[in-house]
Amino acid sequence: MIAKHFGISLKEVDDMHPETFRRSLVWTLVGIGQEEKANKQQRQEAKSGGRETVKVDYSFLDREDF
Repeated sequence: MIAKHFGISLKEVDDMHPETFRRSLVWTLVGIGQEEKANKQQRQEAKSGGRETVKVDYSFLDREDF
């Protein structure tokens, strides 16, 4: 996953310092998450037939002081 994301060889990944590997893994997972989010948004836009969609943010419900 890391090798593919950064375009490096498996040997280079295997030779990484453990901390560098951990950071690279985190960035890879973040990048994959962003790609999935963008793909989902594109699919939603395609389903709507060109109509504008509005995203609703319910994250305020997760706050403890709500």
